[in-house]
Amino acid sequence: MDITTGVIITAFGVLGLLITLTAATLRQLPDLIEAFRDVQRSLRQGSADNPDDTEG
Repeated sequence: MDITTGVIITAFGVLGLLITLTAATLRQLPDLIEAFRDVQRSLRQGSADNPDDTEG
């Protein structure tokens, strides 16, 4: 196997890996957005329940 063939095979392997990772990330994107919104909602509710943490 010469160098050109090795470079071409490697390039296609890397391209396939990038496509696979991109597709997996895009499939999980709705779940990631929902989880992020849940965290934001929890933080807002926590700060509304405890407006001032100091005791006096």
